[in-house]
Amino acid sequence: MRRQSAAVLGAVAVAMSPGVTPSATAQPTDNQWPPQVYISTTGNVRCVITAANVACERIGPENFHTLPATSSGHVASVASDGTFTWSQGGIGESTDPQNPELPLGNVSPYRWHGWVVFRGPDGTRLTNIRSTHGMLVSIDGETVTPY
Repeated sequence: MRRQSAAVLGAVAVAMSPGVTPSATAQPTDNQWPPQVYISTTGNVRCVITAANVACERIGPENFHTLPATSSGHVASVASDGTFTWSQGGIGESTDPQNPELPLGNVSPYRWHGWVVFRGPDGTRLTNIRSTHGMLVSIDGETVTPY
């Protein structure tokens, strides 16, 4: 009985650790089509997901509050190897009617192009499956935290 309790507590601790890739999936396989997926998260944030990286921007006049004062960009992005950058410009909307922007629902996690997207109580986590690096966009859409 003690061994089972320790195993359950260990599994709960791992599942609650930041940056851990969720193991369950709402989709049976990693969806590779279309080549880029546009999603909208909570807090007026739009993201685009490709195999190489994920990039997110705030929709509207305000930038993320975590944007460094020295940065002239306002798009937060993480490469599949974990490299985090702020860049200039915007990701824009999907212009392909066959590939519309998808609002994230309560069913999660999602898998696209080697990334797991998990919407939780603290925000939306975008995690690369291989490197386990990614970023957390806060539930209010104001902050971005790379990991």
